[in-house]
Amino acid sequence: MQAVTARCAGATVGDLAALTERLRPSAHQAELERRWPAQALQAYGEFGGWRLAVPAVYGGLESPAEYRLSVYMALARADMSAALFITQHEGATDLVCCSENNALRSRWAPKFASGQSLTTIGYSQLTTSRPGGKPALRAAAVAEGFLLDGLMPWVTGAPFTETVACGAQLAGGTQILVLLPLAREGVLIKPAETLAALNSTYTCEVHCEQVIVRNEELIAGPVHNVLAARSTLRLLLVSATGCGLAEGMLDEVQRLAERGSEDARTVLDVATQRNTDLRRRLLALAAQAAPPQSAIDALRGQLNDWLVRLAGIVMTCAKGSGYKETSTAQRLAREAQFFCVWSASPPVRANTLSHLLGTVIFS
Repeated sequence: MQAVTARCAGATVGDLAALTERLRPSAHQAELERRWPAQALQAYGEFGGWRLAVPAVYGGLESPAEYRLSVYMALARADMSAALFITQHEGATDLVCCSENNALRSRWAPKFASGQSLTTIGYSQLTTSRPGGKPALRAAAVAEGFLLDGLMPWVTGAPFTETVACGAQLAGGTQILVLLPLAREGVLIKPAETLAALNSTYTCEVHCEQVIVRNEELIAGPVHNVLAARSTLRLLLVSATGCGLAEGMLDEVQRLAERGSEDARTVLDVATQRNTDLRRRLLALAAQAAPPQSAIDALRGQLNDWLVRLAGIVMTCAKGSGYKETSTAQRLAREAQFFCVWSASPPVRANTLSHLLGTVIFS
């Protein structure tokens, strides 16, 4: 970790552990109250987290992918809701910082590095949340830039962010990414729906009705498959967050063991070793310049299987008290199931179902 810590302004493994412990006390109550995780985000800012994704020229730290994945694990181990929002904010930050639009980068990257402005992503309609028929969010070229109509089905933290990096499709099949101010005329943020878990993230539908985005707000495109070039970090961040949540679930098993659960004491060592093996595989993929997509999907399928099984382990060890809606074990079990649907492409779903069934059912 020496090269990593040098790039991250003195951050160490100990600092990551401290970050986890700082976030942990407020996570459960915030989720029960469906309260935006402002306290956790403030702690992340004080940790220096907003700078990790931003180039040095804009006040950032240009942190390596392996380190950022370790940060996501530390966050999810303590507070899955905060981790989810931060991955979305930094996903948008990465897109802006990699854009060829110099004016866009110069305007927004320093604000993201300082924590002055929060952003999020809204492009699932281009990837895994494609409804049948016409594209969910449509764009048409106009003199000022583009005209947006339609919706983004999943936008995490929309009521609390200034902008969203969103994707839309033009009539000819090409796509664009734009950084859309959410206060723009014609943008409507729908009330957050009640989800099985992660309600403190305020994940909403965002509708656009004849919304103008200017050329200077263009991140990329118009091109076919505008999201085709995705970094190793983006391809592995869901798995990294899942590994972190699994570690948090094992922390709960350990807590139950310390309170006298014989079941928890029996399974803890074996379960911890399995999670350590998955984490090691994740970081090995992250160290590769271009890990094969098949290996990324296979790891994700195994991780999803492990999270579902770990949810059962936590609930079994917690016994009847774990079935109470307000219990930590119940919250963790519901959060684990989120990974069955988060950025779950067809190959990921096939891998997940095959592992859960114990047999390969998809060719």
